Amino acid sequence: MIEALCVLLAAVALAYLFALAALYWLQGRLVYPLEQIQAFVDATLEESTEVIMLQTQDGLVLKARYRAPPDAHAPTVLLFHGNGEDLTQRAHIALEMIEAGYGVLLAEYRGYGGNPGKPHEAGLYADARAAYAYARARSPFIVLHGYSLGSGVAVQLASEASVTALILEAPFTSIVDVAAARFRFFPVRALARDRYDNLSKIASIRAPILIYGGTRDFVVPPVHFQRLFEAARGDKHLAMIEDADHLDAWRNGGRAHVMQFLASLSARERKKTSDAT
Repeated sequence: MIEALCVLLAAVALAYLFALAALYWLQGRLVYPLEQIQAFVDATLEESTEVIMLQTQDGLVLKARYRAPPDAHAPTVLLFHGNGEDLTQRAHIALEMIEAGYGVLLAEYRGYGGNPGKPHEAGLYADARAAYAYARARSPFIVLHGYSLGSGVAVQLASEASVTALILEAPFTSIVDVAAARFRFFPVRALARDRYDNLSKIASIRAPILIYGGTRDFVVPPVHFQRLFEAARGDKHLAMIEDADHLDAWRNGGRAHVMQFLASLSARERKKTSDAT
């Protein structure tokens, strides 16, 4: 009986160690599931924007899409997509931004949409800096919009660069917090290579911040939105979109909050210019 129990415990321990090793080695695929998938096509987006090439500090040349702002007072919105997307999944937001009179830059990450390289946290930060440099050379007013994984990219960029505002859709406190809740029986915090620790950075951001997400988001629970809002300082706004989930917060009410936020920013910038002259 004791011998059988020892064999069973050894088998369970071995299975656990195997699962632990698999989780460690496969975490890249879990965080970046669309790596190396070729770009999707959105005809309307292609008609409304142009392909641009961005060079990162570590020597990669990445494709992105861009539409210049219509006038000097309109901000350019940098869109950073989620981990299971490429930039075309942000097309609906980009097109509505363009229609509303804003410039857009749909950033793309290394390893996504046919771009070279392999995605990782420091690499995506470098990709964001290249997108910011391109947009900033053409407009003084830069707004960042980061969705899910893109919230980690946007928060890092906002913590180190001069931006007009930061918008976060379905953001997490950190990607490790999300993984730890999902894989409760594994030491995720010790194993994670990429962390995207938004909670530790957001207090350093001085630009106005809008956070929005669905009350029925079961991928990134709404408590993450609330904790980020509480940690942020200065001009901050939180919009909890009733009955929206992780995928549809924009369509189910987030759009109105974002457009109102952007309109107030544009009015503020125009007033500053008017007062200065």
